[in-house]
Amino acid sequence: MALSANRDVKFYASQELIDLPIDDNIRIYKGAFVGRNRATGYARGLVAGDEFLGLAYDQADNTILGHTAGGVTVRLHQSIDIVHALSGVAQGDIGKDVYASDDGTLTLSPTSNSRIGRVVAVEGANTARVRCEPVLQLSGSLENEEIVALADASATLTLDQVNRVLLIANSTARTLTLPPVASVRAGGWIRVVKTSAAAAAVTLDGNGAETIDGSATLATIDAQYDVAHLVCTGTEWIVLSRDIA
Repeated sequence: MALSANRDVKFYASQELIDLPIDDNIRIYKGAFVGRNRATGYARGLVAGDEFLGLAYDQADNTILGHTAGGVTVRLHQSIDIVHALSGVAQGDIGKDVYASDDGTLTLSPTSNSRIGRVVAVEGANTARVRCEPVLQLSGSLENEEIVALADASATLTLDQVNRVLLIANSTARTLTLPPVASVRAGGWIRVVKTSAAAAAVTLDGNGAETIDGSATLATIDAQYDVAHLVCTGTEWIVLSRDIA
């Protein structure tokens, strides 16, 4: 559940601290998972869907009289291992991604949540050692996680699939709807590779009325090993490169 007070979290330090400005009228508790409000760019106690920035080293209160966005900073642990409650975690989950659903809750479910790292050990019943991997520490490739195998199904892509190579072995025509450009922001990219020999296209579709190279869809990924590399400009998607049979 979301925090209402400070807390202590057992951790193993492996990175220096960082200070980041926080959003207006926000209090961040010690030990909170901290996210970036995509609408303002400022830090706050993590809300599902935020980019993960780190773990609060101490409380930061930007709710006092005269508060303004960025008027107070929060000190964050960056890349550390923490021991934290994680419902249902088992030995077979080591290496799996871990997500936060708010500033005090971890889950193995990615749906609408924020990726914060991965399981590196199981410490006990419903308790895991989690290696935190804030977005500020990422440099395009996150160890061996850059390649993601998608299910053989049409899908709406999420922010967890941005800055990744996406493999899809489709057996029939499939449509992949891209994330909204406002949430991806300029510079985010997606590379889609069709790995099946099935004579069926993988169509990329902009979110809502958003476009890809000025068009509503990209429907030319229709042969085995066809590749399209898209980048977000902040207002639309453009095809940076393609290898189409």
